[in-house]
Amino acid sequence: MANINDTTESHETEILDTDIEFACPHCGENLVIDYRGAGLEIKCTKCGGSALVPIPDGMKLADLDLDKGEILMQLFATRRNYMRAELEIQKLKACLKQMKETLAVMQEVVAEGISEK
Repeated sequence: MANINDTTESHETEILDTDIEFACPHCGENLVIDYRGAGLEIKCTKCGGSALVPIPDGMKLADLDLDKGEILMQLFATRRNYMRAELEIQKLKACLKQMKETLAVMQEVVAEGISEK
């Protein structure tokens, strides 16, 4: 799924004439994406629901063809985003493990307290 800018969370995002602005069909959140996202399926930044980016009137998908340099730049950006996501997943897994261990200790303490009565 494509990356999008949520204009309600980031008021610093400038909406360009070439951007496509539309509402999430699930929650109505205002979504903005570069024109090259036309026709893609993306996730809403608010509700996580799938949204199909509309193709503006008069635009053809052939108009969206990118040159090799743009494709390479997008590939590198995608790799960077993937690496960041992988690091975040590792952090979250470590946090989850710690929380499970804490829960187990707390459950033991509660069980001991009940059995002492």
